[in-house]
Amino acid sequence: MIILQILGGIIVVFLLLNIILYFIEPSLIAISFSLILRLFNKNPPIVDLEEHFRSHQLLKDNWEIIRDELIEVLRVEKDIPKFHEVDKIQRFINDGDKSSWRVFMFMAYGNWQEENCGRAPKTTELLKQIPGITTAMFSILGPQKHIPPHNGFYKGVYRYHLGLVIPKEGECYIINGGERYDWKEGEDILFDDTYKHAVWNKTEETRVVLFCDIFRTDMPKIFQPINRWVYGLREKSKRLKNVIKNAEVQVDLNVD
Repeated sequence: MIILQILGGIIVVFLLLNIILYFIEPSLIAISFSLILRLFNKNPPIVDLEEHFRSHQLLKDNWEIIRDELIEVLRVEKDIPKFHEVDKIQRFINDGDKSSWRVFMFMAYGNWQEENCGRAPKTTELLKQIPGITTAMFSILGPQKHIPPHNGFYKGVYRYHLGLVIPKEGECYIINGGERYDWKEGEDILFDDTYKHAVWNKTEETRVVLFCDIFRTDMPKIFQPINRWVYGLREKSKRLKNVIKNAEVQVDLNVD
């Protein structure tokens, strides 16, 4: 009886805390929801693409088309925003480095960036055929760039990378949850970014991948609509509204 009372008290406190978070900063509810998901979802750092993201094949089959549009985008690479210019919370990743991590966003937290999409229409058309994508971008890592160890905080999505432009000489890789993956052009990977992960580009060339977050489908069915609702709360976040605003590339990519 005492155990049930304690458990009931914990549940009441948890619910009250989330109600408070909803009025203070709705997106923070994602953190508490992630804690619940950790109890029900046990998965390795790198997961099987065919099992968890079958639609990846559409992107992989057309990687050269995506790469060709990327090459045009890279003509004005220095005008593409650095990640911490889009999302201030990422400052520790980029600030102070000579080399940069830049992001050309197609979708930011469920919101299509129409100006950017218009600059890579074939890639956009492919992305819009895939259900469950929440974020999509070209992730552009400069020479000798290192992204220090960090954890994603939201357990409700998996992260996808498709190699587009990969350095030919030297090492360029990610270590996620202790597992190393070296990017290759035309090859892809799906992983859980809530594991501690870090990135190294130990070359003099730029590395670019197509980077997507997708909703997980390997959770109890009762959690799936809750997952989408919790993720949607991000739109109420002032910080994430600024991310969406900052994601547009403020240049004309068609200028010679």
